[in-house]
Amino acid sequence: MRFVTYDRGGQRRLGAIFEGEVVDLPDAVGHPAFPTTLEGLVSSSRGTVMDAARTALDRDDVFDWRVKRPRVLTPLFPASLLSPGSLDVERRVIGPEQEVPWPDGAAWLEYEPKVAAVLGLETSASEPFDPARHLFGFTLVSDWQARDSSGAPVVHADGLPIAIGPCVVTADEVDPQVMYLQVKIDGEEVAKGNLNGTARSLYRSIEEASRVAPFSRGDALALNPFRRPPDELWPGAEVIVSAESIGTLRNRLAAP
Repeated sequence: MRFVTYDRGGQRRLGAIFEGEVVDLPDAVGHPAFPTTLEGLVSSSRGTVMDAARTALDRDDVFDWRVKRPRVLTPLFPASLLSPGSLDVERRVIGPEQEVPWPDGAAWLEYEPKVAAVLGLETSASEPFDPARHLFGFTLVSDWQARDSSGAPVVHADGLPIAIGPCVVTADEVDPQVMYLQVKIDGEEVAKGNLNGTARSLYRSIEEASRVAPFSRGDALALNPFRRPPDELWPGAEVIVSAESIGTLRNRLAAP
């Protein structure tokens, strides 16, 4: 299944992508206890909750709950987002089509596309990480780091926002080993390929990190699947990263 978050009357609302349309999943399920946000779905993503979602999407009347002209938001605010190599500061999270503010003092931004694995079940030091049990799904991440004219990092208290989206695809819907990704900057393709060994590296990183501090439901870990230097970006640049099953995450850098 592919889950999104959309704006319903100023509130974040859980939706599912079905045959290219966004369906209001809580309304389609029709049970008052069913989660209304993706964060709530991830935290309770076992047994009857996921069964209810699948049953609703299999019904003949599923399009009765189609959302007309949905405004898609950041799909998920992870409980925490680990990303090796990123600065250890709090990061605001933005979604598809949102503008990335240009930070004061930056001469350029370094950009890295990443794939994030979202945990649907907490880990522990005594229980080895098992992707089949612990993973909820995958999403895309666009990560940036500001550099000054000397090339040194520009550090701000709140950091640069990380972009996440456009949806979270459940782990049973995609084989991350063969997931194909493409990155474009200002319309020019700069990277493409499938995850190959990155998926194994992602699982290994989660297992190693969980030995130090257990993961909670809704935590995520992101890795760059491409072994290449970060791209240098300038004000106004448009960044697009896309992946099979997940879709397209598009953001533009603002002017200073």
